[in-house]
Amino acid sequence: MFRATRSMIGLAGLVLALAGLSAPQAAADPLRGTGPRTAAVQHDEAVYVVQERADGTVYTAIYEPAAGVTPDELRASLRRQGIRGVQDAGATARADLGTLGCSPTVGTASALCGAKWTYGAYNDPQVYFLDHTSDSWPVSDAQVDWYQAPGIDAYYRWYTGGCPSGRHCVHTYNGNYGTDWYGQTSYTTSGGYFVDGSVVVRLNDQVTPNTYSARRSVACHEMGHALGLDHNGSTNSCMSVPEFPQHPSSDDFSVLNLLYPKAGT
Repeated sequence: MFRATRSMIGLAGLVLALAGLSAPQAAADPLRGTGPRTAAVQHDEAVYVVQERADGTVYTAIYEPAAGVTPDELRASLRRQGIRGVQDAGATARADLGTLGCSPTVGTASALCGAKWTYGAYNDPQVYFLDHTSDSWPVSDAQVDWYQAPGIDAYYRWYTGGCPSGRHCVHTYNGNYGTDWYGQTSYTTSGGYFVDGSVVVRLNDQVTPNTYSARRSVACHEMGHALGLDHNGSTNSCMSVPEFPQHPSSDDFSVLNLLYPKAGT
């Protein structure tokens, strides 16, 4: 069910957002220039962890560096924590390892490599976001965006309702996860598909500004990964890194439509 307090964030949160979070100026970064960034530049700004397991499955985690933290600093921090499989910048791995920029691609948007949902008994994959977060995270609002995406049905449910039988479910949490990253999505794949129960979104209270705009942006971004999207090179999409606009772009929707054609077509 929806919690009424989420709808109360609204206008006040947007006003705070204007004061507390603005997109970095493109001209300040020579890599970005004044137009949309290329996928190559944008991908270097996220950090991927990939671990092949003895049972043939693959664990992947995607981290979005926090403001002031370079991707190399985040990689070094994860390695100090003993995390295996931290990928170097620009590393190219096999398609089934789920790392960078795989097809389908549309414009500046692309799908994850070897990581998507099965259809089950439905014409479209059915994905429920089970929300464990506090009221400061507008997960239900971000879900409304993804529900409009063609090819896949994305639903919201407060976690106490449990996972509906026969559907895929993504647990979404918030917490104080340190100062290195805004959000993280982790998942296990087998044969190119998400393993049910393995896809988890984590949203970081410790560094994400407590504004509606910022937190809807981060939630939108991580939920997009959980549906099968990689990053988007356009700053007009919430799948960009690290500007985090609030909404997906039409290119993101087009990738999902190609990634999940109607069953039987």
